[in-house]
Amino acid sequence: MARIELHDVSKTYGEHTAVRGLDMTIADGELLVLLGPSGCGKSTTMNMIAGLDSPTSGAIRFDGVDVIHRSPHERNIAMVFQSSLLYPHLSARQNIYMSLKRSGLSKSEIADRIARAAETVDVTRLLDKLPSQLSGGERQRVATAKAIVREPAGFLLDEPLSSLDASLRLSLRAELVNLQKRIHTTMVFVTHDQIEAMTMGDRIGVMREGQLEQIGTPTDVYNRPKTLFVAGFVGAPPMNFLKGAIEHAGGKLWFVHPALRLVHYPCCTGSVSPRIPGTFPQSPK
Repeated sequence: MARIELHDVSKTYGEHTAVRGLDMTIADGELLVLLGPSGCGKSTTMNMIAGLDSPTSGAIRFDGVDVIHRSPHERNIAMVFQSSLLYPHLSARQNIYMSLKRSGLSKSEIADRIARAAETVDVTRLLDKLPSQLSGGERQRVATAKAIVREPAGFLLDEPLSSLDASLRLSLRAELVNLQKRIHTTMVFVTHDQIEAMTMGDRIGVMREGQLEQIGTPTDVYNRPKTLFVAGFVGAPPMNFLKGAIEHAGGKLWFVHPALRLVHYPCCTGSVSPRIPGTFPQSPK
């Protein structure tokens, strides 16, 4: 397993900045979901963690070791993409074997790893079939087995469920979460689907225009958004907004809007919670 740290990571393409000043730590054994609209920098961040792309500036560390100049193979990271990327002329077993072809393991150890990986994602009965004989979900399971057979330090999944139908996405979503908990590996999951993010992640990192708007547990992101973008992006239907001003009068805080005034009363936890009086009392002069 690996602890993945990104320190002030930026990526530019000419005059376009895809990722800017990204600071983020993914704990060992954590499932972190990167959530955001298309073009916000999620996949670019994923590619830099994997070593498929290099940051323009900043540092990426695995367990405290800088891996900027290490190849994807040296980082011991496995990736699963939106497309299953299987060799069409090879069986499921042979596709999984390709991840171990240069491993130097004995034939018996390779066979044992393939069997364990296939059993983990429930594709043992499919090992002798070609990709063309498999359904979309079965191909994604084989692709996942191809990734986990290497026993990598971490998994990177770039919208692996977006091309599947709704019912299959629901079942595979649960299977991926259960898989991550069973093998207890570090996993980064990229999606633009907030339902996937809320139901899968130990934490969610919400991105917008190359920047990390907020990172926290699903409950924190949903109930305590730190920016207007997060408040409007996470939740269905989205949160409504009212423009107004905060006034302090009579020892209380008031939200003042042309149509109403809201007074805030301290609640039992010591925090502040809004309450709308039925008569909408005016604040003291």
